[in-house]
Amino acid sequence: MKITPRYLSNKYKIRLHDALNEFICSNIGTINHHDKNSLCWAKTTQKLREYKIGTVICNENHFSEINPNKNIVYMTCSNPRLLFAKIVNQEFSHLLPDNFTNDINKHRKNSNIIIGENVFIGQNVSIGNGTKIEHNTTIYSNTLIGENCNIGSSVSIGTSGLGLEKDPDTNILISFPQIGGVIIEDFVDIGPHSTVRRSALQNTRISRGTKIGSLCNVGHNSVIGENCILTSNIIIAGSSKIGHDVFFGIGCTVKNAVTIGNNCTLGQSSVIIDKVPNNETWIGNPAKKIK
Repeated sequence: MKITPRYLSNKYKIRLHDALNEFICSNIGTINHHDKNSLCWAKTTQKLREYKIGTVICNENHFSEINPNKNIVYMTCSNPRLLFAKIVNQEFSHLLPDNFTNDINKHRKNSNIIIGENVFIGQNVSIGNGTKIEHNTTIYSNTLIGENCNIGSSVSIGTSGLGLEKDPDTNILISFPQIGGVIIEDFVDIGPHSTVRRSALQNTRISRGTKIGSLCNVGHNSVIGENCILTSNIIIAGSSKIGHDVFFGIGCTVKNAVTIGNNCTLGQSSVIIDKVPNNETWIGNPAKKIK
């Protein structure tokens, strides 16, 4: 069955605005990656203005603040994030990552990488030469690991992030679809029992040369710059942006959607809830600049 905006409007009781076109929705899009067949959602008026084509679910108030684009089919409701999650989970489940098919035999044929025992490697995974994957590690679908990386024992890469939205009709928490991936660049080390969550719609990224210790969590949609050091027990919440050459002392926590600049030092057990500019040292709970 073809999924069209009119079909979605009728099934999910969502308002469909008049449009010159009615595209078939065959994929899930983002602001940076969408086409005429993409189903997308917009969080703010500004984000809504950035879409160029396709079908977009948005808030009724945000729609009233824009000049509609004739190349976009608009559907409006009071909670576009919840509705988008419902539609993707029910209509586009075939696009969700395959986390059950172990593709390890393909990678064992590559003599330029080392893979330990009891390792799971999902579909659509790329592992660069010179990389070592230690025992009991899980690498889920849509993961790219660069060259000369060391992935420690019992590491989990590409697990789903904790994105939730409560449905007021059922009082049940609905999982926001996590259909993105993980990109780990060259010369990255990840210590035992650490987790890197896949992105909701795009990619979680760990840049070249970064070293991550044991028992760390990198949240979905986060981007960590080059040559960072995450010692141990570090929590980077979702959608955080970390610059280059940042040092995290033991037990640091970074609030979701926080930006940390380049060449920063975060002291032991610091809790970062505000933006940290370049070249600064912060410490405490909540963390404050000390120099």
